[in-house]
Amino acid sequence: MILMTLAYAQRTRDTAYLSKHYDILKKWTQYLIDEALFPAHQMSTDDFAGPLANQTNLALKGIIGIEAMASIANLTGNAADGANYTTIAHSYISRWQSLGVANDTKPTHSTLSYYQNDTHGILYNLYCDRLLNLKFVPQTIYDMQSEFYPTVEIKYGIPLDSRHNYTKSDWEMWAAAISSESTKNMLIRDLAKWINQTTTHTACTDLYDTRDGE
Repeated sequence: MILMTLAYAQRTRDTAYLSKHYDILKKWTQYLIDEALFPAHQMSTDDFAGPLANQTNLALKGIIGIEAMASIANLTGNAADGANYTTIAHSYISRWQSLGVANDTKPTHSTLSYYQNDTHGILYNLYCDRLLNLKFVPQTIYDMQSEFYPTVEIKYGIPLDSRHNYTKSDWEMWAAAISSESTKNMLIRDLAKWINQTTTHTACTDLYDTRDGE
């Protein structure tokens, strides 16, 4: 909600909307400060995959949310809040990189959950940083993921995460939007191949197996 609220305000220049809802946005941000860095054992957007603690991608969304709130605070004349939120967010993103990046595994990549260096997943929440033009997450993370995704490519794309071979086309396209040119083209090409070569009961389902397209 914080991310979408800032996206709305950036595109409409409606800072009055931000001021009107500032109190509830602060409450949500405090929840992120308390819970985002170490997500509890819980479901995520991809609830069909089951609950998991310390989800790297979920934590990233929360941390970006705190930085987004810093922008909201600054846009509404709450400079002290803005400084506080951005300090927390930068502290968290630094810690997140030590918790959720498999630095001792080649190629380096973000993990599915903290310290699980033999796991991986589509880091689609990184897209929020670019969408809001926060310039918050280091470029090295973008470059790292761009180099990693081709190493786990299967026939029709890259798996959502290392637990299964299925993927979600929407998250693949979020990843494509912030990847290097070659990785972006790979992701789009694989999705187009799936659409062209397989059958489905819907025009373009968002969940399919990267091996056989089912």
